[in-house]
Amino acid sequence: MGILEKAGQYQSERIRDTPLSTCPFGHLELVSPFDPAIYPEILENLPDTKFYRELRHHDALLPDGRSARMKFDLLPANINRLPGSQRTFWHEIARQMKSSTVKSAYTHKFAEVLQRVTGRPIEKIKINAFLVLFRDIAGYKITIHPDSPRKALTAQYYLPADESQIHLGTLFHEQRPDGSFSDGKVMPFAPNSGYAFGVSPDSWHSVRQMRAEDKPRHTLMIIYYYDRGWVYETFKSARGYLRGKYDQIRGTTSPEEYE
Repeated sequence: MGILEKAGQYQSERIRDTPLSTCPFGHLELVSPFDPAIYPEILENLPDTKFYRELRHHDALLPDGRSARMKFDLLPANINRLPGSQRTFWHEIARQMKSSTVKSAYTHKFAEVLQRVTGRPIEKIKINAFLVLFRDIAGYKITIHPDSPRKALTAQYYLPADESQIHLGTLFHEQRPDGSFSDGKVMPFAPNSGYAFGVSPDSWHSVRQMRAEDKPRHTLMIIYYYDRGWVYETFKSARGYLRGKYDQIRGTTSPEEYE
């Protein structure tokens, strides 16, 4: 078995071995979530900009109407749009990161918050992984928010080539009794690093606005959504497949958002 085929096992071990930080809320500060031997391959295989879609979000909209955040959903039909070697690479990365091994490691680490938010025992909580590559450009920002309650867990892996973008990391905040927020604990935007947290009413976080001179900010995010039943999950899967095929036929990108 090659290094790439062991990516899920390597990542789950990193998750299990990383201590849970509790301030300002429960989270992991991930160091080398990818095997260092794989990391350069990830950077080399990032899709060309033309394969990304704009994500239409108010924080990401620029004065000219364009979005400062582009996304590439790591869904089979979408990955199939890529050229041969990239297609093979991202299919395997997606398979590894969506594995039950990785999900089990995250579920075990954040069992307390999942049970607290849902009011259910951990064995009764069903979640599904969604993977997406992001490419953020100058003007992008995220105002302070806790994440959608549809999400169970959020993990974001930083993909810079060097430490020149260290200032672009996510900030974690604590809400004070008067409703204001602390300045934030920074997750430095370092190569092959990242964070993860269980989504709760207290998981406040943000990203400072990117400057004109900042290079694109590449990340890979795993979002675990609560399972909403087979009808919804089947519809969601079919929608992703059809939109991926639509882009493949058009050979271009679209400003529509899809998950």
